[in-house]
This record gives sequence, C-alpha cells and structure tokens, in this order.
Amino acid sequence: MSHRAHDYRFLIQRWRAVARAAGVPLRKLVSTEQHDLHFLRTKGLGATGGIYISAGIHGDEPAATEALITWAENNVGRLHRLPLLLLPCLNPWGLVNNTRVNEDGVDLNRLFHRDDQPVVSAVKQLAAPYQFAAAMTLHEDYDGQGFYLYDVARAKPFWGEALLEVARAHIVIEGRASIDGRKIAKGVFRRSRLDMKRMGRMGHPEAIWLHLHHAERALTIETPSEFALEQRVRAQVAVIDEGVRLALA
Repeated sequence: MSHRAHDYRFLIQRWRAVARAAGVPLRKLVSTEQHDLHFLRTKGLGATGGIYISAGIHGDEPAATEALITWAENNVGRLHRLPLLLLPCLNPWGLVNNTRVNEDGVDLNRLFHRDDQPVVSAVKQLAAPYQFAAAMTLHEDYDGQGFYLYDVARAKPFWGEALLEVARAHIVIEGRASIDGRKIAKGVFRRSRLDMKRMGRMGHPEAIWLHLHHAERALTIETPSEFALEQRVRAQVAVIDEGVRLALA
C-alpha cells in the first residue's frame, strides 16, 4: 500500500483548506489526462523580489510535496502577506505511482529548454512576468547519504551554508565528496559557471531555467529518500523557513 504522502487527492484537499484559511485562491495550472495541477499565488507577489517554490516534479520524492504543504499549513496565518508563487505538485501521476517520470514516461525536470510539454509550458507561462529573489525546487535523492543542495546564484552572499545549518538540526549532512562525478563541498554544490554543453546533452532542469531567466538565486534541495519520511520533511520545512526568511531580510 502506498504511503499517504503519495495520495494526490488528499494532498490537494489539504491545499484547498490552506487556501481557504489564508484567503488565497488555489488555481488550476493545467490539466493532464488524469489530474488537475494547481498553483497558489499570493497578492503580495510583485514583478520582482518574490519567492518561487515547487515540489513533486519527481513523483518518487514524496518528502518534497509533503514538506511544502506542511510549511504552508504551519504558516497559514501569514501566507497572504508573503510574496509567493507555490507549485504544490508538478507530477501528480508520478506521485501516485511512486515514479520519477510522468504518465508519458518522460522526466519533466529535463525539459525546461523546450516548449512542447504542457506542464512545462504552463509553468513557464505562469512565471513569465516575474523575477524572483529566490527559487527553491524541492527534491530527494535515492542514493543520498544525507542532506545536500545545489546553489546557483547571481548574487552574494550565498545562501547554501545557511540553509545547510538549519537542515543539520534535523538530518545528517551528505558526507560524499562527489555525486554523479561532480565535486561537492560539505553538502553544497555551487556552480561558478554553467556547462551549457552538458545541459544541452541532458536537458535543462527547472532550477537551471529559473537561474537563466527568472531567479537571482536558484536552489535545489535534496533529502535522502531512504531516511524516515518525517525526518526528511522536517529538514525541508526548516530549509523553506530559512529561505523565505533570507529572501525577505
């Protein structure tokens, strides 16, 4: 039996309750054959300086979607005052079926250089008017041995280490020195430049598209999916809290 974290209908019920309590509409982003996808945009979001947070582009990473709704439930009283664009789950079919890909068998997180996939196109159209102070894309790593993140920033100070510190209270930090052949320093991948040839070969992730077009800082959050769900969720909630705090400082 799937964990309740893979119950997309229940997830959206919780988002509807948050939206009602916060006085912020939950709107339809796009429909697939089996599911409606949603977004929440607060009145405080302006053309610049806002915060973009997405989850669930990989359906086998359930702490991401669970953390985002948990954070929203924890902050429902002030949600309407924050400058937010929230995407609760970009791959509902994948979440329900506990798989990385969507119903077409494709990894949406490798298609942000293209405009022919309906979900990706809808996200790009939604974000088109905005330049965000920060964008956080929430993920998990099946091979992860601890918490880590990717920090792609146009501005200093970098935030990676500060986010790592709040995660550390809930989960061990990744100890490997390299992941997928790339060096990682104490839990932080920091790109000084982008290898666009490599990106062209593998396809553009959501965070790279955000960095190139919409975000002063684009952060990809990774928890180890073999750890306890509650622990992973606590770590991601703490990181969202700190990211929002830094963006508003």
